[in-house]
Amino acid sequence: MENLTKKQAIVQSLESMNHIEMEKVIDYIKGLLYVPENDATHQELKQKALMEIKEALRKSPELA
Repeated sequence: MENLTKKQAIVQSLESMNHIEMEKVIDYIKGLLYVPENDATHQELKQKALMEIKEALRKSPELA
């Protein structure tokens, strides 16, 4: 099955759903995509990057 046909089948399926069914599908997809561990990792990386920027600014006399 080519991509266009797959997309059309998905759109037709979504169009045939009522509001509650659509919400369930959206919640299901969000559940597949969301990984709580990624939030913590992202925050750690962000915090580390900010600390490195602060340290670089302290060491650089022309920026002080």
